[in-house]
Amino acid sequence: MINCKKNIPGRLTACLTPLWLVFTVSLSFNAAAQQIAIDRGVRVEGLWCFPLVTDPLQYLYLPDQASLAINERKQPQFSFIRYVNNMDNTASPDKSISQAGGGGVLHFLVTYDTDEKKVKRAEQALRELFNGNDSVKLRGPIVFKEGRFALVSSILNPDNGQNERNLLAMGAAPVLQGSRIALSFEMDPQRSKLLLESFKMNTPDVSLVFDLAFSGLTDAYNAKLSVDWAEVQKNEKISGGAGVYFVSAEIEKVYEELRKTNAIKLEITGDDSRMDALVTTAYSKITDMLFRRVEPEQLPAGQQGGLGGLLNGLFSNSGGGAMSSGKTVGFGAHFGYKLKDVKTSGTSTLSFNSRISSDRHHYITFNIGDFYKKYGQSQEYFKTVSLTDPDFEQRDIYIGVDGALLPEFDKMINSITVTMKKDHGNGSTTLKEVNIVKSTITENRQLTMNYGSVSDTDRLAWLNYDFKALYNFKGGKTYQTDWIRQNASMINLYVPYERRVVKIDGDAAFLKSKNVRAVTIRIEYSFFGENRSVETTVKPDDDFSQKQFDITLPSGQYAYKYTLRWRMKDGTEKTATGDNDTELLFIDTMPGQ
Repeated sequence: MINCKKNIPGRLTACLTPLWLVFTVSLSFNAAAQQIAIDRGVRVEGLWCFPLVTDPLQYLYLPDQASLAINERKQPQFSFIRYVNNMDNTASPDKSISQAGGGGVLHFLVTYDTDEKKVKRAEQALRELFNGNDSVKLRGPIVFKEGRFALVSSILNPDNGQNERNLLAMGAAPVLQGSRIALSFEMDPQRSKLLLESFKMNTPDVSLVFDLAFSGLTDAYNAKLSVDWAEVQKNEKISGGAGVYFVSAEIEKVYEELRKTNAIKLEITGDDSRMDALVTTAYSKITDMLFRRVEPEQLPAGQQGGLGGLLNGLFSNSGGGAMSSGKTVGFGAHFGYKLKDVKTSGTSTLSFNSRISSDRHHYITFNIGDFYKKYGQSQEYFKTVSLTDPDFEQRDIYIGVDGALLPEFDKMINSITVTMKKDHGNGSTTLKEVNIVKSTITENRQLTMNYGSVSDTDRLAWLNYDFKALYNFKGGKTYQTDWIRQNASMINLYVPYERRVVKIDGDAAFLKSKNVRAVTIRIEYSFFGENRSVETTVKPDDDFSQKQFDITLPSGQYAYKYTLRWRMKDGTEKTATGDNDTELLFIDTMPGQ
């Protein structure tokens, strides 16, 4: 439970444009059936295993390896095509041999999973921990809450001859073991040559880092965390104001600084053997109060560069540390974090004497390995082609469905219609449409649209097309995006809204002292033109930590209206209204107090 004295009720007052995105395929899963004790994980035979809350002898494990995906013919899904464009030699007419144009396109599919033999060994090791109890079972992989990935590569810098580790791109990843990520990006002739030479090495430094979030219940601790907001605001980084972007490593440093200055104090009574888990949970709570998570690729173009630079620095210096395979931490490394406009005063106290839901992040790293040694001579995987007749080219556009969309087909979405429009050089238009329902995803159907080359002499302009998405909700409501122009080879669909939890909190003793019998809370908000409201009543003796609202807002919208009505024991009432955009709504600030 969080107890805060506030002066205002309820106020806690990227980088890249890749040519690819993700296509995730998931199956329905009852999250409650896999609720894990997140502080009770054990690492056996190289696997992190967590017991179920409902049965401590039943375990789930975190997938630990990634590899190239295999098609139905048992072949790796990989291709590296280097293409050549003939060009007129106008710069050096005295030379009969000149440099042609061109570049390269790298495309491959990656999946993450776990070796079944390792799973069996881990299950046996777990049984040995319980003195050979055969009732101990390792049931299967944890279903992740969400996933992200980053593509990192070391490429020789032609200017200084040094190997430089760079963050090439990042995006959403599938949440079920065995799902696939399709990667496709282009490069200039020089980099395509350097990459080809890198593939020929024993360990090409082309790596994919998965950041996979999973959730579970923490232990209950006899501990509390105090936050002195005046001291927090004195921190040099925090005082920079709202709108400042951070990455996970910076946030951890800020929290360590705040602990040293006693701006935040963690007090533990009794056993502190699980100190690391408690600190992770505490930092997660503070992060919810101070920061708003940001996905770099969804920022406006003008804001992506700064955050992208921070993330590139994080990955270029990681070197297999915090983001190496097998690590489990409390922050997502593939996100940025934006400081909120914090206007809280006084001291907040967070108690951990009850079990709460908390998130952790698990990292899996994939390297391309000695693929070239095995398949370098095969034209199916490595090929150099000449583009001599562009009129015979066809552009395939893939549709990527974010993993968070699948469960929404059971809750709010009936279907999604994606329309693509391509205007050609001769004035004609190609119009294609794909309709997506739940079975489209669960049956792993390939979602593609294409267009040809019709008098499209400008090959860069030929890559451009427009698309829009129409979301059909249960009950008849719809939401349609504007036409969006892009040249990426994949259209990525996200959930156009987000669910938010508004938690009720306040000083129960204060309410009792003011003879408050009950407080009625009403929240009103807009959902794509539809006005919605929720309402509940609480009493001072109620457990406020169990009181909350679940509301659904369009993506990027955080504001809602609230009405608080205090019913006194003498039959009188007091009312207050206001606007809020945070996750906490405090009910202990009454008019006239």
